[in-house]
Amino acid sequence: MLEGLDWQPILIAAIGIMSLVNGLSVFQNFRADRPDVRVEPVYDGDWMWWSELIDTSRAEPIRRYIVVGNLGRSNHGRRPTSISDTQLRIRLRNLRPATSPLYDIPQPEIELSHAGAQRLPVMKPGPDPFDYKPMMQPGESVAGIHCFLYGMYGSDLWTPKSENGVLDATIELEGGFGNCFKSKLSFSYVEFEELVKRFPTLEGFVLKNLEQDPG
Repeated sequence: MLEGLDWQPILIAAIGIMSLVNGLSVFQNFRADRPDVRVEPVYDGDWMWWSELIDTSRAEPIRRYIVVGNLGRSNHGRRPTSISDTQLRIRLRNLRPATSPLYDIPQPEIELSHAGAQRLPVMKPGPDPFDYKPMMQPGESVAGIHCFLYGMYGSDLWTPKSENGVLDATIELEGGFGNCFKSKLSFSYVEFEELVKRFPTLEGFVLKNLEQDPG
């Protein structure tokens, strides 16, 4: 029954299928055998704020926006990595994107019961977030205050696009080996005076770092 069957196309097809399966397996292993850094809030729904500091003394108002979050970074991959750059990307009302690098904000203090005033760690820009350990090993996590600043002027279209006071953003971490890790985050709006209660030196810090016209 099978004597007259041409086996060559069948063998070629079988070899092709096996090659495809092996290739997908190698690709999957390659994807899994990499660092995978994810960023999440340390306290769900808390310490994730954004605010504004507006100067209306000029003909064109200058708007300064502050985004602060207590965020943790975790390496869920199989290889260590360093982080060479951190940026936060938001969308404006005119649908254009705006990005900010990570700023090294002064450490804030909080009052803890039975412990008094304690300084919170702050995430620093560059590959060495805490001045002692630049590499994130598999399964390792680090956490600290992240601060981002935006300066804009002109019409109201050059303002962050938010819904019911919630600002959606994407944090982008550039790995030391060319990887890019992205995580979606949301920040709640608070009045600047409320933010200063947590970060007493914030106003001077913002004005110092955004003292030039943002245009």
